[in-house]
Amino acid sequence: MKRITIYTSRQCAHCNAAKQFFDSKKITYRECDVGTPRGKKEHAALGARGVPVIKIGDKVLHGFSPKAVEQALKS
Repeated sequence: MKRITIYTSRQCAHCNAAKQFFDSKKITYRECDVGTPRGKKEHAALGARGVPVIKIGDKVLHGFSPKAVEQALKS
């Protein structure tokens, strides 16, 4: 299985939807809060500005789309 990281912030409804999606499919992921120094650094390194950002293997998705996530998991 590909390594998955979700970059989130506390009050983000789209972030919560992404986490619920992965949880419902029993897919393991690492959550990285962009409000922490480490999270801010990792998020910036991806060239990202908003959340959620979902990294699946080498693929980076900006925003949450179940269809895009499913495609990234298959490729």
